[in-house]
Amino acid sequence: MFTPTRRTVLQLGGLAAATAVFAGASPLSALASVRPLAVGVPELETLRTRWVETLTGRTIIAAAPSVFASAIARQDAQTDGLLAKVSPTATRYFSDQDWAIGATDIAKSNSLRMNYVGIQTLAISWATPGSRHEGSATVLDAALRGLAHMHDRVYNPDTTWWGNWWSWNIGAPQPLANAMAILHDELAQSEIDAYCAAIDHFLPNRDPRMQQHPTGPKPSDGANRVDICQGIIVRSIVQPDAALLHSAVSALSDTWQYVAEGNGFFRDGSFIQHSTIGYTGTYGLVLLGGLAKLFALLAGTSFDITDPTRSNITGVVEGSFAPLMFRGQMMDAVRGRAVSRFAERSIDDGNDLIENTLRLAQSADPQTALRWRGLCRQWIEQNPAATITSTTNIVRLSLVTELLNSTTPVVADPTGPRFFPAMDRLVHRSADGAWALCVAMCSNRIAWHEGTDAENFEGVKTSQGMTYLYLRGDEKDFDDEFWSTSDLAAPPGTTVDLTPLPRNPEGQWGERTPANEWTGGVTFEDTALAAMHLVAPGGTGLVARKAWFALADAIVALGTGISTGSVGEVRTVVEHRNLGPSARSLVVDGQEVTAQATLTGAHWAHLDGVGGYVFLDRTAPLLAGVATREGTWQRNNTGAASGTAVVQRRSYGTLSLSHGTGADAGGGYAYVVLPGADAAATAASAAAPAVSVLRNDDVAQAIRHSARVVAAAFWKPGTVEDITVDRAACVIARKTPGMVRMSVSDPTQKAARLIVDVADAAVTRVKGADAGRVTLAPQGDGVRLTIDVSGTAGTTLEFSLQS
Repeated sequence: MFTPTRRTVLQLGGLAAATAVFAGASPLSALASVRPLAVGVPELETLRTRWVETLTGRTIIAAAPSVFASAIARQDAQTDGLLAKVSPTATRYFSDQDWAIGATDIAKSNSLRMNYVGIQTLAISWATPGSRHEGSATVLDAALRGLAHMHDRVYNPDTTWWGNWWSWNIGAPQPLANAMAILHDELAQSEIDAYCAAIDHFLPNRDPRMQQHPTGPKPSDGANRVDICQGIIVRSIVQPDAALLHSAVSALSDTWQYVAEGNGFFRDGSFIQHSTIGYTGTYGLVLLGGLAKLFALLAGTSFDITDPTRSNITGVVEGSFAPLMFRGQMMDAVRGRAVSRFAERSIDDGNDLIENTLRLAQSADPQTALRWRGLCRQWIEQNPAATITSTTNIVRLSLVTELLNSTTPVVADPTGPRFFPAMDRLVHRSADGAWALCVAMCSNRIAWHEGTDAENFEGVKTSQGMTYLYLRGDEKDFDDEFWSTSDLAAPPGTTVDLTPLPRNPEGQWGERTPANEWTGGVTFEDTALAAMHLVAPGGTGLVARKAWFALADAIVALGTGISTGSVGEVRTVVEHRNLGPSARSLVVDGQEVTAQATLTGAHWAHLDGVGGYVFLDRTAPLLAGVATREGTWQRNNTGAASGTAVVQRRSYGTLSLSHGTGADAGGGYAYVVLPGADAAATAASAAAPAVSVLRNDDVAQAIRHSARVVAAAFWKPGTVEDITVDRAACVIARKTPGMVRMSVSDPTQKAARLIVDVADAAVTRVKGADAGRVTLAPQGDGVRLTIDVSGTAGTTLEFSLQS
């Protein structure tokens, strides 16, 4: 194995001279001596060695080189490609990452970052045992020259940042610090000092709690705080600077505290970033992954994190992240603008969660560790589209290999519903785990979407009731070119006005939210309810009241109060399913439909390989068809990555209800989705629906199912069967002789109390987890419940009424 050693003064002088010729005169051209490391910091050298191990997996490879041969070969190929692109000019180091070229300043600053990412890759390859490039003078020279060139040309204290602040505070410092950690013994101390000074220059007040911002420096939070601290921690270890290291470690604590507003983890499991975006699947993962690595790095040293609230992280693994995974995929509804990225699919973010969870399991108690490892095994083994075993990340591969070679039993995902009030997301898994639904909504707290001038600028309708149906056996649906080919103007589950909208009609970065009445929900055993007062984006005037009822084997969707102020056609998209490269059969009332057709009075439909659809309200005409759609990733992302301009084609099965055009638009809808059902079962369900609609108007949207369960979203005071409320509420109740079991929530998140009258209920006591919030009094032949909902933030209260 190659062991790097510090180069001599003569060698450094030669490098500096070469750098001067290669990149032009620079401050670094005068470097010609090595200043010894500061004395008294052996612990920091231990930390540096640990971090290099995290980046390269050197010890792991040495213990079992054959296991990693394929991954190393793939890594070598990446390095070969990078070496071929080394082509320094005043505005680049690699030929495909010129920070003077790009559609926007944000894109240009990303090229700055990617130059450092490439240099980091070279350093990792040079230090990887078994690599063709291990100890290569060519690779080492390219990496060292790259660091010098980038410092000379752009990333130095003489530069004023531009473009995306993230590239200057996180995107460049992290790979720069990582490369310095790996190449430490090949760098002069004066070089290290210069590179560290550049990182410090862009960090406001040299404070790890701060970040740049277009309006001026501001405190960082959430995933951004962890990312900034990681770069500063590694930079502090390398230089070394123990005081700055302590400061960065102490700044981490804020990131795992529960919040009631703003960015971070909420007690209901939500994770918010950029103030208005449910972002568990990207920013949340970055935070979790960063903490997992830093916990391991600092463990057992004088810099170890001893804050007892660190235990919050244990809770969020299963409370925030696991519910949003389906067979190894991170649900797109919490991936924000990342859905528009060609090179980042839901399986990629799922792989990140698997690695992060396996890292954290190493420091968890045995019972928790076993459960987490079992979940990870299930996410890998039960997804035929899994990609994590082909990773080039050596440490990730070692974690996965060890898991799959162990006797750890598979742990299934919990079935049933999870509602996240703080980020307006409902997740529901079927009783047999064969399917999962995620509903993405918006509210006066949560934006329609997050777009920038470079990313997801066409995705504004993805949180106005978009439904994501995940099916066992169809795991690649959303990863298989859905985001390059689907109709972003009419996503599945949404009610939309087809009036064309400009890019980012409600601003960038989720800056505006709809002024709606409320969005909320409630869960009860294997049943859930979510509802949203839709105020559509773009000023079209489209409004509607939408509700979803998730049952053990079906989803019921209701809509009412639909109207628009524009001249566009209004539709509710029952289904818009990516069928892959080949069409499948779509049947309506027993007749196959191919080219789009408008049908009246349709009772049911069936889409092969997906499931059935039963129309409970047959007033609106049904538009049905199977057609090939085409598109590119660049239609929603200006990124120039290889493949983004390639025209993709996929077949789609689409079912939509037409509500009219302009002033004539109106009405409502009621339909049932039966995931996985065949045509015969769908027809039978249409003939004898197991669900009845109790109300679908501006007072309440409600259903009855399983004979005894009533679920209702009350928009105002009103009555549904035996239940009367005095204000907006979400209620699910199951009545049996001598008992009423109930779940209730305040969807407005503003009320102090809620009064619920339950008629025909001979009960006298309140029991259950939230009984202390409920006061019971006789009321006619039933009871009046006065429920304290203050401070509940829209979460579910559960209790039972007993005789």
